[in-house]
Amino acid sequence: MADPETQPLQSDFFAPWPWQTGMHQQLSQRLREGRFPHALMLLGPAGVGKRQLAVSLASLLLCDAPVNAGEGMTACGECKQCRLLGGEGHPDARRLMPTDQSRYIRIHQVRALGGFVMESPQVARRKVAVIERADQLNLNAANALLKTLEEPPADTFLLVLQREGQPVLPTIRSRCQILRVEAPGTVEARAWLAERRDEDAAAIDQVLRWAGGAPLEALRLLEADRPGQRAQCLKALQQALKSEITMSEAVKPFLAMPLTEALDLLQGWALDLARAGADPEAIADSEAAPMLRFLAGRRHPAELTSLHEAIMEVRRGLDYNVNPELELIGVLERWRQLMRRPGVANRA
Repeated sequence: MADPETQPLQSDFFAPWPWQTGMHQQLSQRLREGRFPHALMLLGPAGVGKRQLAVSLASLLLCDAPVNAGEGMTACGECKQCRLLGGEGHPDARRLMPTDQSRYIRIHQVRALGGFVMESPQVARRKVAVIERADQLNLNAANALLKTLEEPPADTFLLVLQREGQPVLPTIRSRCQILRVEAPGTVEARAWLAERRDEDAAAIDQVLRWAGGAPLEALRLLEADRPGQRAQCLKALQQALKSEITMSEAVKPFLAMPLTEALDLLQGWALDLARAGADPEAIADSEAAPMLRFLAGRRHPAELTSLHEAIMEVRRGLDYNVNPELELIGVLERWRQLMRRPGVANRA
């Protein structure tokens, strides 16, 4: 039975996403040649499919009868190892991630993983561990992981995922081979989304821009009706700037989303606002563009970055038990200050 501090790795879908095929083939060729790294870090933004790439590689490492696929190999999906992975979970594969309300992977989980690593494989030739979000290791857990990364047994492979822009100890990164996982091109991402959602092309393009081109993140936004919620948030912010509604009313649509996503939305607008101070045509969110151009024209470009810095300060406090309503009202109030205190007029 799996250690309660770790979770068995389970998946019934072994293939990488279509835009990862070439990368998967290269790595499978390295496995065939005996050059697959024992600690591989997959680095990339949210929503590009790092976890599925890790699952496809883990299934290949465990499979008894890999099949040729182009210039590489894939798991067969039929052998004993593949059936175990597609069932309740493989006994020689582990998944490490936060298991409670904490945002962090804790030291006792890493110690449990260390015990798993030192054991011999139970039914497969190899053992695999997928460490999701290495940036969610707390400091003690990160330090505890170093020993495992330094001297992994020959039959053990660690697949470490890191979200781009989130910090990981340099000592952990230095012990892994780093592979960047990119989003597909716009045409491929648009086609992939169109197969899964009955949305018009303009809506798909807009949500892809919001997701930074990451198709899985764009799909998640569509499934959660984030476009509709974003429109409500934009309307509420515009009304608050004109003092047509109170801040307590303006914050309601933002509270309908997780705090991190509400901050993502406000941060995206703040970045657009800073860009507009230098170039009014550089705004990515076309729906918010009129509001942002108007605000940018009221302040000196050097002052517009302060709003983004205020949002980053709220993010740094998320490790603590913050009140989402109070934090968001504080940020919205910073937006309204741009209306109350006109600055240098736009020189354009």
